[in-house]
Amino acid sequence: MKDRVIFGLVILFIVAGVLFLSQYIADFFYDIFIVILMIFAGYEMSRAIANKYSKPMFPLILVFILIGYAAFKIVHEFNAMTSERGGFGGITAFFVVLIAMFVVCFVVNMASTRHSFENVISTFICMIYPVGIMVYFLGLNYFPGAGEGLAFTGWTYDAYASGAFAPNYRPIAVIMTFACASGADIFALFVGKFFKGPKLAPVISPKKTISGAIGGLFGGVFAAGVIFGLSFTGFMGLTGLNENVFISLALYLSLGLCIAIATEVGDLMASYIKRYCEIKDYGTLIPGHGGVLDRIDGMLIASMVCYLFITIVIYCGALA
Repeated sequence: MKDRVIFGLVILFIVAGVLFLSQYIADFFYDIFIVILMIFAGYEMSRAIANKYSKPMFPLILVFILIGYAAFKIVHEFNAMTSERGGFGGITAFFVVLIAMFVVCFVVNMASTRHSFENVISTFICMIYPVGIMVYFLGLNYFPGAGEGLAFTGWTYDAYASGAFAPNYRPIAVIMTFACASGADIFALFVGKFFKGPKLAPVISPKKTISGAIGGLFGGVFAAGVIFGLSFTGFMGLTGLNENVFISLALYLSLGLCIAIATEVGDLMASYIKRYCEIKDYGTLIPGHGGVLDRIDGMLIASMVCYLFITIVIYCGALA
């Protein structure tokens, strides 16, 4: 427990540092951080899958991550320069590379005497989960607001700098994902330990309880409320999601709840895979926490849900 708390604080410090640097210095700090997480997560999943299937071809997973990010970045920047709606499209490019790499896996398999069709399947599974889903982490960093440097006055962001209310979606999406997912995890852990009670999914994860799951939902909403309060300060670029305070609060709390639900689903998915592969943790990199994938398993689905939520908010606002 001591190691878990100590290294939990270290992780918090690293994440906070990355978010600060990406917001006030250059957004590529966040990109580098996510790409590194992709590499570790892809490697850990390939090791886990190898316990049940033929060993995934990790070099191809690594190539996919690097080329996929390059395609994401190029397409996003091109669309940002040519489209009135901004730089959407990077995620689509990433998944195009995913399909292309599936073909490459087949070609490598057919040209090799060391690999079989099972190597292709296990490699593609790792490319989809966790690596493919992690592209939504990148997508969060490219919402409108990423290039709004002129709206900053010192350490705060002015949502009315352009003359009309302009939400800074980028930091909202990134900070909400990390804060609400962490809030859901922390509350689920402590509420579950205190109240205990019936198990949530005893076959998949014997330690998880229904009381802990409910506590996790409250934790996500609570974290969203805290971020909503900070949005009035403009610090870290935070703003409301709507000019109307009550609508903004409803959106924040709704997003917090959605992220909490997604976090718990993601955590159960990761636990299911670990149990199937007969492993306790995905890695040993972080004492008290396991591997990188053990730490971010719930955030994977949370990032996707947050991305979709903010995208809907943006398009609804554009149509209003």
